Amino acid sequence: MNLRPIALLLAVAGATAQAAGPVYRCGSSYSQTPCPGGTQVEAGDPRTAAQRAEARRIAAAERTAARKAEQERLAAEKKQRGEPAMASLGPTAASAPARGAAKSAGTDKPPRKAKSKDDKGEPFTAVVPGSRKN
Repeated sequence: MNLRPIALLLAVAGATAQAAGPVYRCGSSYSQTPCPGGTQVEAGDPRTAAQRAEARRIAAAERTAARKAEQERLAAEKKQRGEPAMASLGPTAASAPARGAAKSAGTDKPPRKAKSKDDKGEPFTAVVPGSRKN
């Protein structure tokens, strides 16, 4: 493993932290520009380079563990799809076909619409009120 890119990254990160400049507290907010009644606060990172590197290593290990846990969760969810999480939440897969068969017992034809007295088989035409010539 080549350590040059890592060393370069650490050097850039350290320089960026040092070049941030002063921080001022203005009431309940913080700013890099002075404000009336604001006080300058120390915002430097008191950790050593070794402590920062260790914190980055731990964060990377936690991200890896989180990705692995997510993949395991997704695999478990995929395996359990189609099954209810709890028996009390709904019918089981075994009872679903019986319920569907009870619904469709009878005819497979869709229900017919009832004709109204005014239906003479003519197409409906919409008319704006008051626009008809008498």
